Amino acid sequence: MNQEKSLFAYFFSCVFIFSLVWMYPNWNNTGPNATLSWDVMGYYTYLPAGLIYKDLTETKFKKDIQKKYNVSGLEHASFLHEESGHQVMKYPMGMALAYLPWFLGGHMVATFSAYPADGFSLPYHAAIALGCLIYAFIGLWFFRKILLRFFDDGVAAVTLLLIAIGTNYLNYSAFDMAMPHNFLFTLYAILIWTTIRWYDQPSFRKSIVIGICIGWAALARPTEILSALIPILWGLSDWESARERFYFWKKHFGKLVVTAGIVAGIGAMQLIYWKLVAGHFLVYSYEDQGFSWNGVHLKDCFISYRKGWLLYTPMMIFSIIGLFFYWKKNKTFTFYEKNFLAIFVFFLTNTFIIFSWDIWWYGGGFGQRAMIPSYTLLGLPLAAFLEYFWKKNNRFTKIFFTFPITLAIVFFLWLNLFQTWQAHAPNGGFETENMTKAYYWKIFGKTNVNPEWRIFLDTDEEFLGKPKSEKRIYSNDFEQITDSIYFDTSFVSSGKYALHLNQKVQYSPLFATSFSNDADAEWIRATADFYCKNREWNYWQMTQFVIYLEQNGKAIKSKMIRVHRLLKDNEWRRISLDIKIPKGQKFDKVVVKFWNAGGTKEIWIDDLQCAIFNKQ
Repeated sequence: MNQEKSLFAYFFSCVFIFSLVWMYPNWNNTGPNATLSWDVMGYYTYLPAGLIYKDLTETKFKKDIQKKYNVSGLEHASFLHEESGHQVMKYPMGMALAYLPWFLGGHMVATFSAYPADGFSLPYHAAIALGCLIYAFIGLWFFRKILLRFFDDGVAAVTLLLIAIGTNYLNYSAFDMAMPHNFLFTLYAILIWTTIRWYDQPSFRKSIVIGICIGWAALARPTEILSALIPILWGLSDWESARERFYFWKKHFGKLVVTAGIVAGIGAMQLIYWKLVAGHFLVYSYEDQGFSWNGVHLKDCFISYRKGWLLYTPMMIFSIIGLFFYWKKNKTFTFYEKNFLAIFVFFLTNTFIIFSWDIWWYGGGFGQRAMIPSYTLLGLPLAAFLEYFWKKNNRFTKIFFTFPITLAIVFFLWLNLFQTWQAHAPNGGFETENMTKAYYWKIFGKTNVNPEWRIFLDTDEEFLGKPKSEKRIYSNDFEQITDSIYFDTSFVSSGKYALHLNQKVQYSPLFATSFSNDADAEWIRATADFYCKNREWNYWQMTQFVIYLEQNGKAIKSKMIRVHRLLKDNEWRRISLDIKIPKGQKFDKVVVKFWNAGGTKEIWIDDLQCAIFNKQ
């Protein structure tokens, strides 16, 4: 069988991913953009804690490392287990095992070089990143083998390229390669291929590999135990196949026991760790995080601007549509190759569980990263979709379906490449955790993003144009002191006093003015001057500038921006917040307030004004 096209697609994908890694090596970064940061740091900390510092129970080294390298996420890598008084790692140890050979390589380089052999210097970052890149190449190789089992070389080649370069897999293989999703993609690809080969010719060796893949995946992310559905359901299509499967499993029962034993043995590693450090075999390490099983997050997870899977990875729309075409193609497969049921059941179950997690946006990161391992299965219906439309010879289908679909695929490829670039370029401006509709379209297609546009991560109303018939309805220069706790003379924009918020003083007084819209104004603009010595970078603790409209003491509409998005250290900045007056809605008061949002940074505010105006 000619496999030149898919082989070229494989090597092209690998070279493309490697070139991105080489041009943007994240091991040279510090803070939140480093290889070892945030979630990766949580998965990784087992290794230096256990192998370098011999301190799995107290993790005393974290304070010194934090001070030395200013790493992100180390402080959240473990939590205090109150009953035992010990520190317990938040994340399971599966990824630590995946990092282990590369950690040892990095440790060897650090030991015989000028770099500190402390588990966190440059050689460790580089070794983990390059090791995870190798995992990506292995995963794509097995993914190619799976595609070639069911499709011709051309369809397999295009499908591989679309998954590797046209989805958020690209981000998690080239930039955030140390996150578990890249490694899990590889485990799933090996699992699927070995499952296919096991049903061709069962063996203990293949049973061992299947057990390792399932157990290791679950040890990396517990919900990946669902991967067991793949070998269980593979080849099932009806009651007759289920009956045949029963006798087949009965014949090879010993091999199934080996698989189950390996899965249990790998899982026991985590239980033993918990027993050693916390005194219990079971510890819920995610603290207050959990699941909501009522489907409340499904819409947001699929299409929201914050982290909609199909919004940021629209290529997978064709995979979902392709389920129909793959179902039809599946009827032509031989007995043990019938896998539509396995794919469909896994897709529904896995997606529901992933989208039921209460932190459904899964922190920072490009798109719905938890879906990436399932691309190894969803690549098959994507291939079926491509095969159906690209191999139709009638003119009507080519004009009205094949051509528009091809254009859409090209656009989705461009969109994925461009937004991946935006997410990592210094001035790309892409917001990976708290994207909004207003900000998304503000930066869409832009190669140079104005930092001031970040206010649209908080508000969706923007006045465009020149104000007409502007009239001031409120002003306060904070010179008339009524309560000295709120005011300070250290930094002022004008006069002697400015409003001062800090760790102790979190809330400002309410600044309100009675208002009746006799002039039929369309907008209200609140403006104030702001100053900080040290900008707050924590999104959740940025000072909020709030305006709301009241009717009989009840807020009927409000808008807010986080002013630290626009501030620089030691510099006064005038900032405005607009709110559109709702038509037909009465209100009798305009209220402005400021809140330090639990932050510890100081901020000074001066010369507050409110004005009404119309569009010219």
